[in-house]
Amino acid sequence: MTAGSFDDGRADAPGGLAGTAERVLVVGAGIAGLTVANALMHGGVECVVLEARDRIGGRLHTVDLAGSPVDLGGSWIHMPGGGNPMRAFADLAGVPGRSADPVPEMAGFDCAEGRRLSAAEAEAVLALYLDTFPEAAGPLAAELGPDASAADGIEAFLATAGLAPGPARRARQTLYGAIEAESADLAERQSLRWMWNEIEYDGNYFGDVPDGGYRRLVDAMATGAKLRLGVEVTDVEHSAGGVRLRCADGTSEEGSHVVVTVPLGVLKRGAPRFSPALPPDRLAAIGRLGFGRFEKVALRFDEPFWRAAGFGHLMVFPRDAGEWMVWVLGLDAWGAGPALVFLVFHSAAGRLLAAGPDAAVQWALGML
Repeated sequence: MTAGSFDDGRADAPGGLAGTAERVLVVGAGIAGLTVANALMHGGVECVVLEARDRIGGRLHTVDLAGSPVDLGGSWIHMPGGGNPMRAFADLAGVPGRSADPVPEMAGFDCAEGRRLSAAEAEAVLALYLDTFPEAAGPLAAELGPDASAADGIEAFLATAGLAPGPARRARQTLYGAIEAESADLAERQSLRWMWNEIEYDGNYFGDVPDGGYRRLVDAMATGAKLRLGVEVTDVEHSAGGVRLRCADGTSEEGSHVVVTVPLGVLKRGAPRFSPALPPDRLAAIGRLGFGRFEKVALRFDEPFWRAAGFGHLMVFPRDAGEWMVWVLGLDAWGAGPALVFLVFHSAAGRLLAAGPDAAVQWALGML
């Protein structure tokens, strides 16, 4: 990718900048920090990126699982049409995408009933998740009021759906799981009126996946950037003369400006220390904002035996009606080899992964 190919031609910095950007320090080498560095480089501004981890990408993390590229973090480029900047950047970087909609090949298995769902039953569950409930969310929010949670909406919806016990249980497991998949948090903590309003671009919601994993886009974004990995920034000191960063290894960096892109959880721990301290409104926002968990268990096999069993991807409905539906995705469908990825949503993530990687693997194999 040439230096000018991602340049919009503007020579001015965004509004709100104090002073002239001479040497900019970027804390964090996730996609936000790398995007800043990429823009600065194309603008001819010197910058250096400091990252506490020994890798770049942050929540975009592709690993090689016995020859299969598996994204342990973000994997899809959702709605890749209509101006999606990630798709545009992938095109500029020469990274093709593979269509990655699991819905057409999605099968279902009900552990409580010990049987595979028929194609019609699986389609009904998917329609409920993708169409029927999202369409009902608006009227439900108007009826239940602005303080209604997504859980309130689910229960009100199911109360009038007229479903038989088995389909009603699967519907509840699906909808609560869907909210946790969307929000990485409990449905009781999500606002009904703010669900499903992220449709910003055109194209299929699931869209596609970068061929070879998100690492190809991360690496492209970092091309030419000056990176310092394994360097934890402990202090950000700002004065009229510029910015000084102090690091845990005893080194420091100086610049005219700093852009801090560390994760919210790091900020909640009070790191790095800011001098002078962050304004009260920023501290209040850090305190109010929350996040949950969305984990993955990835297993690679010698061959995609699930194809012979007749499914490309699978919805698994646990025996316990209080546990939510689990998605199992066959990455072979998207060119990543014979690997399965189990999506573990918020309420199950802490319980499962607290037991350690071996327990997570045994859970996944037991489900298979």
